[in-house]
Amino acid sequence: MRRAIIPLMLLLMLIPTTLAQEMDSVVDVTTVLVIGDADIGIEEIAISPDGEDVLLVGIFGYAHLISSSEPIVQVELNTNDDDDLKDVDWHPQGLTALIAGNDGTLLRYTRNDHSVGHVAGSTASLMGSQLTAVTWDSSGNWAYIGDDNGLLTRFREDANGYSEYFPINGTKNSEILDISCLHKMHSVCVVATQDDGLALIDQEHELHWLTGSEGNRWFSVECPHPERERCYAVGKSQSVGVVELNSNSPSSSYVLVKKVEISGEFVGIHARDNEHLLLQTAPFGWVDWEIMAGEDKMGVAFPWLGNSDVQNTDPAMAGESLVGSWSESSEVGFGITSYGRVVKYYPPSNTISENLVSALAPMFVIITVPGVVLGLIYISSPKLQKKYLAWSNARRVAKREARKQASPSTRRRKK
Repeated sequence: MRRAIIPLMLLLMLIPTTLAQEMDSVVDVTTVLVIGDADIGIEEIAISPDGEDVLLVGIFGYAHLISSSEPIVQVELNTNDDDDLKDVDWHPQGLTALIAGNDGTLLRYTRNDHSVGHVAGSTASLMGSQLTAVTWDSSGNWAYIGDDNGLLTRFREDANGYSEYFPINGTKNSEILDISCLHKMHSVCVVATQDDGLALIDQEHELHWLTGSEGNRWFSVECPHPERERCYAVGKSQSVGVVELNSNSPSSSYVLVKKVEISGEFVGIHARDNEHLLLQTAPFGWVDWEIMAGEDKMGVAFPWLGNSDVQNTDPAMAGESLVGSWSESSEVGFGITSYGRVVKYYPPSNTISENLVSALAPMFVIITVPGVVLGLIYISSPKLQKKYLAWSNARRVAKREARKQASPSTRRRKK
């Protein structure tokens, strides 16, 4: 019995002592715009559904609109509110956006005239709440609002402009840091919290907590591709949570946590293209995530932009905090810092694929599964790893077969 304990203890000692590696960059970065002449305090951004506009919100009621492709094209917005604004999300139709902030502030931005006003009933229903997250569901019928005490509220307006606010059961106590919904019919949403882990909101507005994600601070979550039932979260200690969704049985959804060796922390996430994500880092930088790479097909990290290279280019930029980013193409995109600096990343003379050959890729990844003990057993057991991979592959095959058997009319409706 004693001999069996020794390898496990050695495993426990080895995992946290692995040294983070410095990565080579495969893109260059430059400043294209600095909004204002002082630190603006931008808290969050949101890209419009058509990809053309970016809404920025921040402290003291700050709100601003820029063009995603030409950030120098700007519209200064007047919120008539001095409360700090923490989050913003566009309605799926792209005509309006909700903005949430301190002291129950819930605002609506209207795109056609760039007006911003308080949502009806929000003052009475949400007053005193420090709102930290807001997201529309896939249909645009309901919005989910989170606060710093862990409370989740669903909100909608009827055709007459009357608002309804309902608390969601099963919430816990730590701050809601982010919410993202898979934008497909009958989809679910993923909630990221400070201490209580990740949770799902199903089609009936019921909450399901994901075992194995608790005890970690999850900064951001993204459900990037409607055709793939998978969401991604980034958290403390270089954690990437890959959430496999089951829309038909949300309680059967699960999370696989991977830890990537970097010298900083992941703070945000956005889609680079259909096969890759870019994970924002602090200090300033990005890591590329190929979503179907690896033996388990759950993703592998690759270098993208290291902070040391940013330091050599622009020390002031390297010291600022990324709050959001978006892609113009697979190899070109933008980011924005809390200060108000808009940056552009792009490939230098070589292509991205050529640069990756000389970079440290793939980056070292530690895999865990739900529960600390299960994770240790999984890591130390090749047999369990093979079984998990076989199960995961069988699940994907079953999904493909189900799609093949779908009727032509069903396929037309999904397009």
